Amino acid sequence: MKRRIAIALILGLFIGFNAWAGMVSFYVIETGLSENEEKKQHSELWENALLDIFFDAGHIVTNGLILRLEKKPSGDILEFVDMQEARDFGIEFVLIAQLDYVSDSRSPGEISFFIYNTGSREKIMERKITPRSIRTARDEYDDIKSFVRGLVPYLGE
Repeated sequence: MKRRIAIALILGLFIGFNAWAGMVSFYVIETGLSENEEKKQHSELWENALLDIFFDAGHIVTNGLILRLEKKPSGDILEFVDMQEARDFGIEFVLIAQLDYVSDSRSPGEISFFIYNTGSREKIMERKITPRSIRTARDEYDDIKSFVRGLVPYLGE
């Protein structure tokens, strides 16, 4: 009996152990804000939600600095991300959250998401959302996390 348990444990370790963790780097880009404006809470909320949810989903996560641009970029958003450096560090996917602020607003008017494969530079997903008006900070963070959970399947095996 002990022999069967030992064999089952050994086989279970070698056969049934299928762990996969993709490396993901997050970039949050604020647009429509000048350099000397105060820090926006929404950018940090999105960054924290991205890190939390993707880590909980089993990914290895990292983030870049929150970038601030005075106007919405008209060209390719990848000009603000060093894809070669990301690939050199073993990062497989880059997720960019672009928060577009309208003058004097406390929250972004539109948020764009881009997911890229660093190896092929292929855009896996692009989505735009208009944030809802939320009652409390806790409700807002829960809504953000709920949305971010929907991005996880795009980085499947």
